[in-house]
Amino acid sequence: MTQEKPYAIGIDLGGTKVIAAIVDQNGSILSQANAPTQKEDAAEIVISRIGDLVSSVLADSGVGISQIRGIGIATAGIIDTNRQMVIFASNLNWSDVAIGDKLGQRFGVPVQLINDANSAAVAEWAFGSASGTDDLIYVTVSTGVGAGIISGGRLITGIGDSAGEFGHISLDPEGPLCACGNRGCLENYVSGLALAKMAQEQLQAGAESSLRTVCEGELGRITAKEIGEQAESGDPLSISLMKQAGYYLGVGLTNLIHLFNPQVIVFGGGVMKNGRILLEEAERVIRQRCISRMASQATFQFTTMGAEAGVLGAAGLYFPAARKQVAV
Repeated sequence: MTQEKPYAIGIDLGGTKVIAAIVDQNGSILSQANAPTQKEDAAEIVISRIGDLVSSVLADSGVGISQIRGIGIATAGIIDTNRQMVIFASNLNWSDVAIGDKLGQRFGVPVQLINDANSAAVAEWAFGSASGTDDLIYVTVSTGVGAGIISGGRLITGIGDSAGEFGHISLDPEGPLCACGNRGCLENYVSGLALAKMAQEQLQAGAESSLRTVCEGELGRITAKEIGEQAESGDPLSISLMKQAGYYLGVGLTNLIHLFNPQVIVFGGGVMKNGRILLEEAERVIRQRCISRMASQATFQFTTMGAEAGVLGAAGLYFPAARKQVAV
């Protein structure tokens, strides 16, 4: 019986990296491995790379495929959980990719898809510091921006498994065109890609910053990681960029608080690793804009699960503690 098997495989498929891990029902990781992803890579190449990672963690852990309940895949974008397809993922440049069928055929085990922010929310609820909190939102700020929303103890997925596209709420109806087709999306102001683009533009315009030294004059090498690090070191331009992103994040979070009245908002993703200044500004905006009682009921914390949140939530789809959370 599938439920008697002790392990599951979690995949966290992002715009710059894919992680695979073998996980047990307590949320312990036996083995994990990662590989880069790029928008330019064809879907077939990325899926083959994922398959190789799965084979690698199986070999490294000594676990046989017969001991695996299934493969859970956490990915950004719009997904179809019935057909196990990625319908649209702008960070991967994917449309209608049947990743579930391809990996299922290769390994002969069930495959389930879940939005990456939803996966992290499930991981926090089942295994993390927010365990047992029935009203929480996990916000990821990385290559893109997303939210996993658990309300009243249930994950909010929507009719097409696409709820929580926090990065694509519009803050400016006349703003820049987004890959999703909307204008002025939050993701255009807060994501790691947006921060890097804004830094490059300001440096090209002659702004002074320690970022020039960090990237050795090659502005295309600047990423949100460097911006966050230099902000923490006191670089005025980097601080300004993080505060600007924090302002827009705070506006977006105010909308989420008004809609869902959460008890806890957990922040994760690469940008938040050096996100103290960003979050401080976001909290200032929330205090200024949000209905005061609703704002006071919400606490804010950084994830304690690190980069493993995505794989833990994806693997957790096969374990009862997490599986009950995705029933709608």
